[in-house]
Amino acid sequence: MTAQTTGLGKMNCVSLRYPAIFLSMLGLLAQPAVAQDDDYLSEISAEASKIDSKLPTQGEAEPNQDGLTDEGAAQVAFEEDLKSRYLGSYTFYKKLPRRAREEVYEEYKDGASIDEIRQKIMNRFLNQ
Repeated sequence: MTAQTTGLGKMNCVSLRYPAIFLSMLGLLAQPAVAQDDDYLSEISAEASKIDSKLPTQGEAEPNQDGLTDEGAAQVAFEEDLKSRYLGSYTFYKKLPRRAREEVYEEYKDGASIDEIRQKIMNRFLNQ
């Protein structure tokens, strides 16, 4: 067999074939390992999703013995306090739509004074 020279100088084509064959064989051997990793990773992902589905998300809280979340129990406490101290405001508050009551409660939670809360209740009631 005669050696052919390439444009690279004295290097022959026969010596260029072996690295190409080696690299293609290496690529074929690596594919089953990648496939096994994918199966393994999908099993891990499936297990993780099972665990995640059992945990409460950030927006959710676990219910207490009354069936209320901590947030729901706090809002009930706010409503009871409003009823015991300001019955008129509480009466208008209970007539508001659920979303408006939640907004009033959010104001309370953010530290608004009771006068601001009562004013907000009246504004919401009158603007329905």
